[in-house]
Amino acid sequence: MTRIKLSPSADATPPDDGEPLGLPRGSVRSLMSLGVLAVAAAIAVALLLREPDSDLTKVVTGGWIAALGNVIGFYFGVRAAA
Repeated sequence: MTRIKLSPSADATPPDDGEPLGLPRGSVRSLMSLGVLAVAAAIAVALLLREPDSDLTKVVTGGWIAALGNVIGFYFGVRAAA
């Protein structure tokens, strides 16, 4: 029976490329964006299920829709200009 010795080696350490958490460029920003979007969606859904006709629900839902529209418009506007 052959025994394999597991010991750390220089090849086992990931390269330090200066990116946060050692993830590919843009990954942390994407995770943060998805987190904000998930929280916003959870708040909107909770308000819609709890009090669909209240003024607060209409303001919050409308605000998030407007903000999302602005983000999408800015993203494609910058991409088209580049």
